[in-house]
Amino acid sequence: MSWSGGKDSTASIILAHENNEPLDTIVFCEVMYDLKNNISGENPEHIKFIKEEAKPLFESWGYKVEILRANQDYLDFFHHIIKHPRKHMDHKGKKFGFPVYGMCGVKRSLKLKPINDYYKNVQDVVHYVGICIDEKKRLESLHKQSNRISLLERYGYTEQMAKEKCEEYGLLSPSYKYSKRGGCWFCPNAKLEEHRIIKERYPDIWNQFVALEDEDNIANYKFNVFGKTLHEIDNELRQNQRN
Repeated sequence: MSWSGGKDSTASIILAHENNEPLDTIVFCEVMYDLKNNISGENPEHIKFIKEEAKPLFESWGYKVEILRANQDYLDFFHHIIKHPRKHMDHKGKKFGFPVYGMCGVKRSLKLKPINDYYKNVQDVVHYVGICIDEKKRLESLHKQSNRISLLERYGYTEQMAKEKCEEYGLLSPSYKYSKRGGCWFCPNAKLEEHRIIKERYPDIWNQFVALEDEDNIANYKFNVFGKTLHEIDNELRQNQRN
């Protein structure tokens, strides 16, 4: 099971446990913001839930839980020097900068690659994927892959039912209190409340993150091309604190 800690993959693990489905290993990949200083890129409340609540419970059920990390972090991604830019782009020699909106290279290189590399060393993998019965297009794609199975589909679970199953076991990530999505706290899709948590709990890290917008020689210099800059978000959070 590739486990994000979200409701669907967590509910899938619960269903495997309840129905004695074969499950050897649960694989979670932690994206890091700064490996050198052991600063996670995961939402602080979410990664605490993963490591201190869900993982010990799943291990008590007899499952092996692997927490993977890439050998690079977000800061490596940001400061990577572009050697072979895309056609018609004058980016050679520049730092890559912020992920391109809608095409997250961070997810591809820091989350998916470690998981895929892990599976390359395992023979005859049957991969459980958390896709619910009301996600028709995703299920259509899943059905084209013979070694992938949705237990949520097998047992007739909608997204709401998956959420309720997690709540039944006390395994709904606290990140759902302020966001419908999981993901890295430095994601352009992150909600204001997610940014607030980082600013309040880790002000030095937040200030470093905001300062990335001020660096020179950056190809993708805007944090969010469709929304607010980091400086604008920081100012809004500061004003909210005063009020």
